[in-house]
Amino acid sequence: MLNRGARLVRRIMVTTVGMAVLGVGVALLALPGPGFLVIALGFFILSLEYAWARRQFEQARQKAADLADQAAAGVWSSAFTIMFGLGMIAMGVAWIIVDTLPFSSPWTGGSLILGGLVILATILFSLWQAKQARDAGRPTPAELLDLAADGTRPAGVVRDQRSDR
Repeated sequence: MLNRGARLVRRIMVTTVGMAVLGVGVALLALPGPGFLVIALGFFILSLEYAWARRQFEQARQKAADLADQAAAGVWSSAFTIMFGLGMIAMGVAWIIVDTLPFSSPWTGGSLILGGLVILATILFSLWQAKQARDAGRPTPAELLDLAADGTRPAGVVRDQRSDR
């Protein structure tokens, strides 16, 4: 009986935390921040208890990876993303230091700094992945997306059946 109760408490906790993180991710789609990454994290948390969340996690993870690859695809988009991340960090510091700014607090500033750091980490990881693919003579994930949009596929690249679901 105690084991069943512990599982119920775990399920309630995982559901509560997962839904809260998912809600923050949805809000970050409109606010500055890594919305799809946070949504993927929310689905990951929920996937600890729910099979439907595992499928949603994979889709959200793929979408976050695709957006990161597209941001790293060109010099201008990479530069803009890096500048945006640095700008968010600078704004976060300003929101902590300057008391006259609206909603000025360590919480607001820290949230902006965290969002900027996640953006920078994501773009740097995406640039690293693209370099690894180029060094290995493979198309980058962003190039594969461009080719898929054109309806063409480079030689030796097999279509991923999981993306059709």
